[in-house]
Amino acid sequence: MFRMLAVFVSLVTVSTLHANVQLLSALPNAATATALQVDAAGNIYVAGTFVPESMNFFSAFVAKLSPDGSSLLYFTPLAGSHNNYAKALTLGPDGSAYVAGYTFSNDFPVTTGAFQSSFPPGGPAGFLVKVNPSGMLVYSTFIGGTASTEVTGMTLDDAGDVFLTGTGGPNVPANAESPFLGFVLELNPALNTPLVSAYGYGGGLIALDPQGNIYLAGNAQPNVSTKELALPPFPPGAFQPTTGARFCFTFEGGPGGPGGSLACQYQYVAKLNAAGALIWGSYLTGAYGATAAAMSVDSAGNVIVAGTTNSDDYPVTPGAFQAAYAAGAPAFPFPPGSFNASPPPATGYVTKMNATGTGLIWSTFLGGSYVDSITGMAIGPTGDIVLSGHADSSDFPALAGTPDACRPSANQMLGFVTRLAPDGSTAGPTQLVEGAPECLYFSCADIFYDDYPNYPASGPIALRQDGTLVFAGLNGTLASVDFSAESRLSCVVDPADSVQLSTVAPGQLLSLFGTDLASATPFVPATGVAASSNTFGVFFNGIPAPILYSDPHQINVQVPFEIAGLTTVQMKVLDQQIALPLSETLTLGVVPRQPTVFLTSAALGSLFPGYTVCGGVAVFSVAAVARNADGTLNDCTNPAVAGSTVTLFLNALDPETPSLATGAIATAPPVPLTPGVVVSDPALTPADSATLTLPGTITGVAQLRLQLPQDLKPGPHSVAVLVGDTLLRERSIVIWTQPN
Repeated sequence: MFRMLAVFVSLVTVSTLHANVQLLSALPNAATATALQVDAAGNIYVAGTFVPESMNFFSAFVAKLSPDGSSLLYFTPLAGSHNNYAKALTLGPDGSAYVAGYTFSNDFPVTTGAFQSSFPPGGPAGFLVKVNPSGMLVYSTFIGGTASTEVTGMTLDDAGDVFLTGTGGPNVPANAESPFLGFVLELNPALNTPLVSAYGYGGGLIALDPQGNIYLAGNAQPNVSTKELALPPFPPGAFQPTTGARFCFTFEGGPGGPGGSLACQYQYVAKLNAAGALIWGSYLTGAYGATAAAMSVDSAGNVIVAGTTNSDDYPVTPGAFQAAYAAGAPAFPFPPGSFNASPPPATGYVTKMNATGTGLIWSTFLGGSYVDSITGMAIGPTGDIVLSGHADSSDFPALAGTPDACRPSANQMLGFVTRLAPDGSTAGPTQLVEGAPECLYFSCADIFYDDYPNYPASGPIALRQDGTLVFAGLNGTLASVDFSAESRLSCVVDPADSVQLSTVAPGQLLSLFGTDLASATPFVPATGVAASSNTFGVFFNGIPAPILYSDPHQINVQVPFEIAGLTTVQMKVLDQQIALPLSETLTLGVVPRQPTVFLTSAALGSLFPGYTVCGGVAVFSVAAVARNADGTLNDCTNPAVAGSTVTLFLNALDPETPSLATGAIATAPPVPLTPGVVVSDPALTPADSATLTLPGTITGVAQLRLQLPQDLKPGPHSVAVLVGDTLLRERSIVIWTQPN
């Protein structure tokens, strides 16, 4: 087992190149981006939400970055004393930025002369903000009336008028019941006079055509309190004049998971004239609804919408790229006799509706066999449809050639960018945003089981004039994707838990995956480790890294301890010994430590994020490679005896003392390491644990010995492990015990 820990060999059988993906400087405070724009000079504008330091509420923000993402030109919070959410962003011709969303803060800052200076009684309230090219607030107003209001979409016309849509709005009828219908509001360039104010349609996205007609991709939902459908009617000839669905409500939240509730969102597309009167409208939905993330109107008035649906009967057309619903995330293993009313798993869709709303030109699903979503869209100069989103499916479409270790999974959601032909018949290639997982294990469970049908709001995309793309995701992620440039290095992975990395720690073990990285003959050093050379190896700021294994698709190395104290490092992969010589560099951040625990193959392949299922019982923790006192592996069928010792294995501990040598094999006896490890299980105390070197294994691996109390109750125990001041990525691991 220890040989496997040191070498962590994983064979991959792929052979294609990948687009060049560069992770740009992260936005501060782990900001979640919900809207993205790029101006003619290439500057990047982002709006979204973050949690200010020492605060317990969400703040909206707008930020401007340099074209290469290396400089933050401004970062402007938009907040009061309660939660605030930015949903839409657009740019003025003078470099100003408009941001719209909604707020629960009655002290949200508004400016003198605002369209609506008072917080409406039906809060939350929508807001509209304008900042100048330097990021200074120059205008801010509430949007709302007697009902709660959320602004979700915005656009500008050539005259400078601002168009807003959302739910609620200024003109909700006095007798209206929640959930409220959509609204459209047009304000003059001074943002102080309404030119159009209509209630009844909207609530999602908004676009204009050259004639000034207004297009909406909206959503309607049942009145949850009365279980009556409060849905707008459409005239005869609509593709779907009604939803064709009865009241839809799930009591257990997300696809197959516990907690929360969901009222199905029934998508529709509508066209209004310049005065806000309905020209045509049609539902575009299935039994469990659909939610548009992006919309575009072509020169002929045809409408393209893209988003996410839980409906396996969402309308698709023959000959489209993916005419069959493929999502198949399994139902959560509830205890016998429990109730679950969850919808089918989510998947992406792209639909092109004709200019009269009477039929589909084409429509396709876009997703793999697990759970996926589409969160952004841009139309290229030749009509290609560029899509962004989040993938949990390892078989997401058009990933041919992507190493298995670089693909998404239930425990590691990744952003993606892909292309769809103008006629919807073909797709690809798909490029994953490697190195920046959108969620991991515990956090994926939060998303998947509670919020997925309406999540994620993040993941917008923008096209640059040079044809490259900018993708914005969770956790402050910004990435530039260039399909015209190729890279042979696909991703960098922590071998302990298979998590993709953009930062490394001194002494950490890494697996590098890609195409034609090394000789076709697998290389396993006889002594367990070999030095990088000037013809083959991996270097960190020129420091040679020890090689533990290599084959054409994988190189395993140890990060040199000598990089300690740096903030970034250039990793260079070099191979002059193969027919197609390789020389690639990747910039990685450096952190003092990022400890992880080696997980079992069952945990790595679990279909229930953050959970371990053993013996038919689901435990909200992941299964680590845990060795019982007799040397056997711990699980529900082979629990540890109370009072015995269980041993776990860690990567990237980076002890401060004693100093460990790069590429060295630890010798006996085991040596205690600091910083120490704190275990949160109330049955265990810090004195019950010890962190030691692992004799016979490279210095990047440590062992954690847990002494179990004599009176420990039998069954699964969820244990959180804190190394120094750093919590393990997995948050919580499970250990099974039995009586002494």
